[in-house]
Amino acid sequence: MKITGTTPVSRILSEYPDSFEVFLRNGFPYPDGPAMIREIGEDTMLQTVLRVREMNLELFLYDLENAILKAEQERRYVLEDFNPWDHLDFYGNTICPLKFTFKDALEELERDHARKTGTARKCYVEAGKNSNDTCDELWSDPDPERFPAILFTKEFNQYLGRDFRERMADKGYFTADFYRAIEINPQFVNAGLMDPLGQYGVYAVMADVLLVDRNKLGDLPVPRTRKDLLDPRYRDRIVLFGKDRTEISNATFLYIYKEFGMDGIRSLARNVKHALHGAQMSRMAGSANTEGGAVYLVSWFFAKTCVKPNVEIVWPEDGCMTLPMYLLVRKDRLEAVRDIVDYIVGDEFAAACFRAYTPAANAAGGEILPPGAKLAWLGWDYIRSHDLEAIAGACKDVFFAEWERTHREGRMFL
Repeated sequence: MKITGTTPVSRILSEYPDSFEVFLRNGFPYPDGPAMIREIGEDTMLQTVLRVREMNLELFLYDLENAILKAEQERRYVLEDFNPWDHLDFYGNTICPLKFTFKDALEELERDHARKTGTARKCYVEAGKNSNDTCDELWSDPDPERFPAILFTKEFNQYLGRDFRERMADKGYFTADFYRAIEINPQFVNAGLMDPLGQYGVYAVMADVLLVDRNKLGDLPVPRTRKDLLDPRYRDRIVLFGKDRTEISNATFLYIYKEFGMDGIRSLARNVKHALHGAQMSRMAGSANTEGGAVYLVSWFFAKTCVKPNVEIVWPEDGCMTLPMYLLVRKDRLEAVRDIVDYIVGDEFAAACFRAYTPAANAAGGEILPPGAKLAWLGWDYIRSHDLEAIAGACKDVFFAEWERTHREGRMFL
């Protein structure tokens, strides 16, 4: 908004509440902005109140504009909290190494949008995992108007589950038709990661590699495939990703179950020693800590943070298991949030993914996989023909039952 002498004071304070500080330090005797408006009236112009107090309009405007500019630079456009019933333009989260990069970029996008349009969008970046039960229940409603224009999410969560697909995704509400001008990473093409139906927009993946502690592995051969991880020789030598039962990664169970069924899940349980967060894994691998394992199934980012001797990163010969990082964009709202979508799938964010050892769909992110490495994918046909939530839940039940049976004195989560 361009402020002049004829601009009503009420409008200035409504648009820029922090600008009241300028009036206050220039001697206006009011406790706050609303009190000032009640006293002078809604329609009173700035030049009128300044003339009464014999103040210089030009200098006051200069002071006011600088205060507003400073406030705008400090203003946070991304919401700190929200009501689940709000009609959000953006909701979601990403992995920890990218979260601050993304939130800063979203702030800039929202500041630019507000400057160009004079309106503010409602955007919220989740602090932790997507775990707002109210939102999950609300957004599974068949009414698409309640769903955010963009849902930014990750992993094999409820939005890839059968219930949500049948209620929302399969109704044609979402589109991933925003990759046309982008060269797709050949590794993504080879793995089949891009949704052939154009509903889910995969922008990157978390790649799970094997972080091998040679000291603790001893004379055993290095495991090279998912089948190797089920071999009895690795009993109590494997560490999975997870902080508790609810947050242990579904991906491992889904990939193992698809290839080896529940027998594979039981074999894995017997071989698992603990489950840890990725940061704990990188600290424990290669250490003398007796709680450590020989093989850690961990994301590439956390594996790269471990630089101890006798610890190596192994890319499975059958491809590393990938966890999708994706967005759901409402078809009817795409143009209203096009700038955010373009950033997420664009070159700049792909480069940020590159720096976080997170393969991106946009080939501009660079070829970061080592020679011979490849990505494995659960498969869109498999995802759409199975109830992933039900499978993951059943796998967890079998896994924990077998682990507890074979680890009477053990502790899964440290």
